[in-house]
Amino acid sequence: MKNKISIVDYNAGNLFSINNALKKLGYHTEVTDQPNTILDSDAIVIPGVGSFKAAMKILKKKKLDKVILHFFKINKPILGICLGFQLLFSKSEEFGLTNGLNLIEGNIKSLAKFKIKSPNIGWYKLIFKNNKKKIITKNNFYYFVHSFFAEPKNKNIIFSYTKIGNFKFCSSILYKNVYGTQFHPEKSGAKGLLLIDKFFIDNGIQKI
Repeated sequence: MKNKISIVDYNAGNLFSINNALKKLGYHTEVTDQPNTILDSDAIVIPGVGSFKAAMKILKKKKLDKVILHFFKINKPILGICLGFQLLFSKSEEFGLTNGLNLIEGNIKSLAKFKIKSPNIGWYKLIFKNNKKKIITKNNFYYFVHSFFAEPKNKNIIFSYTKIGNFKFCSSILYKNVYGTQFHPEKSGAKGLLLIDKFFIDNGIQKI
């Protein structure tokens, strides 16, 4: 029996590219902002580009914040990408402090405070923290476009780091049923698709 992956629509863009990527991999998808549809799904993707504060406002208005938290509690797989990844954390300092979903303890901080050109746009390497979890070891460059980065309280959940010069930051996490990436795997070619595919396969999501 095929599984369904819901792509959470909270007016934050980037829906088209992730939906196409998942369909290319052979998954059954639906773009939706309907709580019941999301809860009935087997996995969800929280994509997004834009403002943390505006995104949280829309999530709360559509009551999707509670839906995502419940989805996490019932242990179904969640993929968070870029802004969708950042929203999983406790709070962000973008445009003043804004509370996030607090699914993961930690804060979202500005690259500019660390004298990093912002926004940071380009292809950067993933430095995998745990060698046993390495998926790609050669030419593992992925596409980034962001002005903020995540700082998890629990460093054990960090899956990869990335460096901009001498500055090192968390570029992805694995935590229980959650995989979060600061980069855009859906825009990173075959290597990015492999990361998405492995996460859902490892969590038992079947294709069409």
